[in-house]
Amino acid sequence: MNPSDCPLVVLDDDKIMHLLLRKRIHLMGFDSELRFFDQPSEALSFLATTPQAWVVSDLNLGEMDAWEFLDALSGQGFRGKFFLMTSSIINTDRIRASADSRVFGFFEKPLSEADLIQILQA
Repeated sequence: MNPSDCPLVVLDDDKIMHLLLRKRIHLMGFDSELRFFDQPSEALSFLATTPQAWVVSDLNLGEMDAWEFLDALSGQGFRGKFFLMTSSIINTDRIRASADSRVFGFFEKPLSEADLIQILQA
């Protein structure tokens, strides 16, 4: 499975981040389906029918955090790849992410082109 074969899902309650990532990904020539969500429940509904996706999620999501989202996602048979992004400088989340086999990467916001390349090549 590679990211051009499945959707890239971005979950972030910051609509500005959606705009920035959409533009950066477009400039990179990424040709897969892009889906942006600001509500975890909407992303979970979409991913229930699309279990093979690349998911890039903000750590703080409002109605739940990314850890709760990942638990719910795992419970519905998710078979894709999950990446975290945050603007927080709290190191405990980075340590927790590196210890969780479900997390394929942890990135600081805003994502750079190099970060996106790393995600798309995971």
